[in-house]
Amino acid sequence: MFRAHLTTSTKKRLARINTDAAVIPAGLTSLVQPLDVCQNKSFKDRIREQWNEWMVSGEKSFTKGGNMRAPQLDVLCNFVIKAWNDIDAETVIKSFKKCGISNSLDGIEDDFLWQDEGEAEAEATPSDSELDPYDDCLTNIPQDVIDELMMSDDEHDEDFEGF
Repeated sequence: MFRAHLTTSTKKRLARINTDAAVIPAGLTSLVQPLDVCQNKSFKDRIREQWNEWMVSGEKSFTKGGNMRAPQLDVLCNFVIKAWNDIDAETVIKSFKKCGISNSLDGIEDDFLWQDEGEAEAEATPSDSELDPYDDCLTNIPQDVIDELMMSDDEHDEDFEGF
C-alpha cells in the first residue's frame, strides 16, 4: 500500500516494462512478501558477517577526530552482491511457494504454505551430495511454465488501470 507504488507515473512505468503490480494490504507484508517471509533474515545475517569481518580486518580510514569512517560504497555494494549470490535459487523459488504466489494450481504444492521456516530451510539447503557446481540455472522448470509466468495478460492490464 506504499503510496509511491500507486501513482499514475509508477503504474505507467510498470506497464511499459510488462510488469503487473500486486498491492499488498497494510499489515500483511510479513505474510505474503517472499523476501520478508523467507529471505531477509539470512540475507541480513550474511551482510552482518561481512560487516564484522570488515570491522576486524578491512581497510579503514579515520576522521581527524579519530572516528572510523564507514566502508566505501563499493565495499558495501560488494557485501550486498555477495550476500545475494550466497542465497540458493531454490530457496527463492520456495519462498514464493511459501507465500502461495507461484504454487501449482492442482494443489500438489499446498504443503509449502504450512511449513515453518525451519522445515523450509532444511529442505532448501542441499546436502553436499546434491550440490552441482554446473547447475547455475533452473533447468528443472519446463519452458511452458516459464512462458506462462512471463506472458502479459490483457485482463491484468485492465485490472491494473483501476488502481
